[in-house]
Order: sequence, then structure tokens, then C-alpha cells
Amino acid sequence: MKLHLGCGTKKLNGWINIDSVKACQPDVVCDISQPLPYEDQSADEVLAEDLLEHFDKYLRFVVFYEWTRVLKIGGRITIQVPDFKKTLFKYFKFGFDNFVDFIFGENLWNSRIYIGHFGNHKWGYSQKTLRAFVEQFGIKVLSLETKGLNIRLVGEKARHVSQDELDTLLIYSHANKFGDGADKVAVKFAREKIKEFQKNQKDV
Repeated sequence: MKLHLGCGTKKLNGWINIDSVKACQPDVVCDISQPLPYEDQSADEVLAEDLLEHFDKYLRFVVFYEWTRVLKIGGRITIQVPDFKKTLFKYFKFGFDNFVDFIFGENLWNSRIYIGHFGNHKWGYSQKTLRAFVEQFGIKVLSLETKGLNIRLVGEKARHVSQDELDTLLIYSHANKFGDGADKVAVKFAREKIKEFQKNQKDV
């Protein structure tokens, strides 16, 4: 079983194409910020191109856990994200308006399907930070390269990281360290706050 997450209008043969936007006509409509509808270690491969950057600093831990939870030991995961570090050097070439447009994403997919907040970029990665992030989830990096303005990482699940283990990780916040909050919070705390926020949104 091969899962193509956040497929948009790009359908791949031999894959289960998954997206939250019904208008993209995926095989499975699923909000990827919610648990995936698959058993632990049931997928042979996961593909997520131009997707991880659409989840914020805290939610990405919840989301990526699901991607690795469903992946079998020895299963392969391929991720593509913008190389934020490289993109920064394009500021003067792009000019302010185009730079801001590129960084924060596009809500109108292919200029025809409105995808709302799913289109906004909410976090940035370099090769170093992307590697460090995925390794926390038991992913062994097989290859990591920058192509154009994108980073492409291919990894293999070396071990299964449980929710309990992940919950003990601490997430650093520069803004809070020099503000009014704690400079580090556990994934468990962030996960509970995200769940509470999502529930409140549904109740509105």
C-alpha cells in the first residue's frame, strides 16, 4: 500500500491519492491534520510533496507522527519542501511582492480550485533542520538534496516511535523565551492544545 498525501490534482497510478479538498477529486478525502484512516505499520511507502511546510511549528509534529505511524519498518518515505534557506537569497531577485507571495503560498490551486488555509506556508526548512526533524520519528535519511528551490528527502523507517515517546520531546520557542511564556513545551502539551483548538473550531 502506497499513500500519496496532499496529492492535489496530481494523481499517481498505483498509489492511494489523498487530499482534504474534494474538488481535487482524490481517491480518499481526508484532512491530513487529523489521524490517517489506516492501521499502524500498514503502508509500504509514503509520498508527501510540497505538503509538510503547510503545517505550523507545533502541528507538524502531530501530522508527521501520523505519516510515520502508518509506515512499516523498512518502509520508504519521500518528502519535498521548499528550501527556505536558499529562498531567502532570492529576495532581491524576486522583489518584495513576489517574494512574499512565494513564501506564504497560494490559496487558489492551479488558479482554479480554492483550497483555503491549506495553501499557506507555515514553516520553513533547510537541509539540516529537515533531517533533524524526521530523525526524531525513527526515520533514517537515505538521500537529501536540493533541486532548484526545493529540498527532497528520501528516508526509511528504521524503528517505530510511539506516541508516548514522541510526547516527551521538547519544542523550542524563541518568541516565548524572550516574551512571557515558557521557552520549551513538550509535544504532548502542544498536541493537547491543538486537539482542543480543533474541537472548538468544529463547535463554532
